Amino acid sequence: MVLRFDARDVSGFKLLFSLAIMYGLMSFVVHSVIYTKFIKPLGIDAPLDRFSEARAVEHVRVLSHDIGNRQEGRPGLREAAEYIKAQLERMKERAGSNIRIEIEENVVSGSFAMLFLGHGISFDYRNLTNILMRISSIDSKHSDPSVLVNAHFDTTLGSPGAADCGSCVASLLEIARIIIDSGWVPPRPIILLFNGAEESFLLGANGFMRTHKWRDSIGAFINVEATGTGGLDVVCQSGPGSWPSYVYAQSAIYPMANSAAQDIFPVIPGDTDYRMFSQDYGSIPGLDIIFLFGGYHYHASSDTVDRLLPGSMQARGDNLYSMVKAFAESSKLKNDHERESLGDAHDYNDEQAVFFDYLTWFMIFYSRRIALMLHSIPIAIFLIMPFLLRMMNYGLYCCFVTLYDFVKGMILHATGIMLAIIFPVIFSILRLLFSSYGMNWFANPYLAFLMFTPISLIGLLIPRTVFRVLPLSQDVSILKTSKEALSDEARFWGAFGFYALLTLAYLLAGFTGGFLTFFASASMLLAWISFYLSINFCGHQSVRYYFP
Repeated sequence: MVLRFDARDVSGFKLLFSLAIMYGLMSFVVHSVIYTKFIKPLGIDAPLDRFSEARAVEHVRVLSHDIGNRQEGRPGLREAAEYIKAQLERMKERAGSNIRIEIEENVVSGSFAMLFLGHGISFDYRNLTNILMRISSIDSKHSDPSVLVNAHFDTTLGSPGAADCGSCVASLLEIARIIIDSGWVPPRPIILLFNGAEESFLLGANGFMRTHKWRDSIGAFINVEATGTGGLDVVCQSGPGSWPSYVYAQSAIYPMANSAAQDIFPVIPGDTDYRMFSQDYGSIPGLDIIFLFGGYHYHASSDTVDRLLPGSMQARGDNLYSMVKAFAESSKLKNDHERESLGDAHDYNDEQAVFFDYLTWFMIFYSRRIALMLHSIPIAIFLIMPFLLRMMNYGLYCCFVTLYDFVKGMILHATGIMLAIIFPVIFSILRLLFSSYGMNWFANPYLAFLMFTPISLIGLLIPRTVFRVLPLSQDVSILKTSKEALSDEARFWGAFGFYALLTLAYLLAGFTGGFLTFFASASMLLAWISFYLSINFCGHQSVRYYFP
């Protein structure tokens, strides 16, 4: 049998090959970015005014390997506190005469109640240890607004805690070294808090915020955390107001943040010290930055120093030092008394802004006021488009009938999206019932793609397969267009309308993640414009031309 290809077959293969190359390159770039392949870690001999991943990793090695388990009541936790304090004392000895270094070992006790996962819990704690360093100019006062950077040095039971949170402590130690060795005198005090009880319901941070003399001076904070072994730090929470995220957008060297994460994080059954600083005590503006990739090793015995993703700590350190400088130099940095006196007149009480990065190359940041206008445009286009397409030639009635078909296309697309979510969930339940390896995909992310993506695509395509030609209300004889072309048009604008409606719903619900569906609809609009322009050059009315 001889295979014969006509011109349309060749064009179709060219299109498929081009798409495969394009998506392959995009996947490679995204993988390289999120796994920090493009970031070169600096070695032990790096310049003293630069963050060095190699120097930081040595601290992680001591904390996670030499000392090991660091839980309350175990000697490892005390050894870690002594190691951190000894490192800070060495730095103090070589500090210049124009800088003031204060180091404290703060033992805290207290009691409090909190709401966790809908349940009220009460705590009583005694003799927990925090280590603090305050770096300031020689003429600074204790009431001067300061920048707090927090990390915890305790671990969960059975975990060496290399990433969570030995990497966080090591980053702070290296930041302290840079400030002292570079000769930079911070215009506002920098407080480094190494707290010894985060894993036991945030007790260390609670003790600091309830009892320490420096608590009222804090004007901004950065909480450093890890729920994985690396990747770029993701800003999971920011606020109150838009100022902290704006400072991040302006200063982060490798920005990885989007406001959609703040819509999702409250649903996750967990908390960080961010809660103590920004919500329960103080309402201090701040950021919660977290390692996310490699979550399989989180709170596990495999959280070892050799599993840290190369380049991750370098990116975190460069970002962290730049953010600390930006907060310290900001004119909006205010202590607790100044924030209270400013009240609603200050930017601290602004509504959350919309922000996101593009492959860590740059960040887009705009206020909720702008979002109210910008994110309303897609739904307006969806409602106007039938009139633009039909009004001039076919009259008002045909416009409303076309809009009705677009709504049908929207319902069909929404059904596909729901099935694309439901099918993987059903498959997951079946795997749990008939397999003893319910989460083997968690250790091997590529398995998640192979297992769930094809099933999701099947769910997405079922409505289109069942309704190969959308039931139309438009009169084909009047429009003098094929049913296939009108059906494709209704499906396209229905999908556009679905994302436009979702964007509006996000906005009205007060969430900030609507930029995702906004840019999905914006991309579809650009594709439609490109399609119409291509007709003038190629003369083909549909992609079906390539796939008869």
